[in-house]
Amino acid sequence: MILHIPHSSTYIPLDIEFDKKDISEDIERMTDWYTDDLFDNGAHTVVKLEVSRLVCDVERFIENEAMDAVGMGICYTVDSFGETLRTVSDEEKDRIINQYYIPHHAKLYDAVKDELEENGQVMIVDCHSFSNEQLPHESSGERPDFCIGSDSYHTPAQLVIRLQEELKILGYTSIVNEPFAGTIVPMEYYQMNDNVKSIMIEVNRSLYMNNIHAYVKIKRIVTDLINIINKY
Repeated sequence: MILHIPHSSTYIPLDIEFDKKDISEDIERMTDWYTDDLFDNGAHTVVKLEVSRLVCDVERFIENEAMDAVGMGICYTVDSFGETLRTVSDEEKDRIINQYYIPHHAKLYDAVKDELEENGQVMIVDCHSFSNEQLPHESSGERPDFCIGSDSYHTPAQLVIRLQEELKILGYTSIVNEPFAGTIVPMEYYQMNDNVKSIMIEVNRSLYMNNIHAYVKIKRIVTDLINIINKY
């Protein structure tokens, strides 16, 4: 199993400049807080981006990315409320793609390739969290406790059902592909190799932020979900 953790970092490299003087609120809103700890129990391969998504969002496409239209493609030029965040030249975007985006996806591809060669199949878990309040750039106002992202080719339908059943038993709500849809698969395998499985798990941050006891409980539940996926 591979845990893909793209949005947990708050690190801003020194060579990244923002037009906006204070980006602390943007970091607060856009970071998938503690997902590197919530999902990782030390038993699986982890592919994690080490810089903030405000610098490079590796879950965007280089070309034909819909979020480019609102300034939130690979390099964010506006914040989540549409206000100017930073100016990114074509040269800087190319540098960021070469420095962060391409190496990250190469690492994910290599991890998938290695597990395929060793086991004949691989499961990717795309690990995220989300705000309990709909942000202006988000199209869906649904706010369940958990969102399960699926792909019609790469996500086993029975696994989705099993996870939803487990969450219901535990007293939590879940919705498939709401408020966020899909799950990451390396382009080299997308829609071409059904031995590459992938599922996205998004946790509502209101369940665990700012309360250590709640955090421990949610980490235990996420570990339970990861174990169910692993057994599948």
